[in-house]
Amino acid sequence: MSEEYVFHIRNASPGDLLATLATLEAYPGTPTVGEIVARAEELGFTIRDQQRLEALMTARDLNLVERDENILTAYGQTLVQIEAGKPDLFVDLVHGLQYTLWDERRPGAYCFSWSYRTLCQILWQAGNLDLGDRRALASEVEGRARSAFGRPEISFSPKSIGGAMLWLAELSPAVLDGERFTRRSFCPPELFVFALGFLFRSHGIDYGTNLRLSEECRDELCQVCLLEPGNFDRVLDYALAQFDYLERGMGGGWGRYVTLRRAPQLGDFL
Repeated sequence: MSEEYVFHIRNASPGDLLATLATLEAYPGTPTVGEIVARAEELGFTIRDQQRLEALMTARDLNLVERDENILTAYGQTLVQIEAGKPDLFVDLVHGLQYTLWDERRPGAYCFSWSYRTLCQILWQAGNLDLGDRRALASEVEGRARSAFGRPEISFSPKSIGGAMLWLAELSPAVLDGERFTRRSFCPPELFVFALGFLFRSHGIDYGTNLRLSEECRDELCQVCLLEPGNFDRVLDYALAQFDYLERGMGGGWGRYVTLRRAPQLGDFL
């Protein structure tokens, strides 16, 4: 588990995280940062952060690498396998993991995820926003954190905004054009189903139960996926065609609804 009530988002780039995971898959237990960097180069990767290797700490934060040794978890191994077959999906899935990891039932854990989620919500709610003033964005996230957690000592810096931007900048389809954020017109169906699983968990909905597609529910899904609401049905159609445990219906007093017959698993996306 990550440290308690730490809201900072590390500056670990997607490239460095992938290189770290791929290296530990090929060379499990590599003990030092220097050796990971060297072995990554042998595999054809170039790690930018060669001194601190914040990507290794991020991998631990995201439960992709074991706490006490440099060995991939089962989740980390699956993510590397997904990247090998579907490289464009890697950034979106890590984005989804960073967004959904914080759980209000354990409020002090994974608070970097709360920060990442809150920043994404701010951007999505704006719809179209110039991100040039990172200090103002950091101040907004910090203010919301102090209010939500009742802890006046919380601090959140523009450096954390930069850590999030490293991931937002590489989502595909894109949400950033230089320093300008816009909602996207499509997202991978895998991320959409991942987001649905998050909604079922966070709202305490049993799998196999109908989830009514209210405007609030639709917007919550679109926030995870950074999706323009007008394109929701298009992405849902793709997800329905791809995942047989996702169903859609209408009527019976529910209006429009979807049902997940079971929890989505990362291995579903291989």
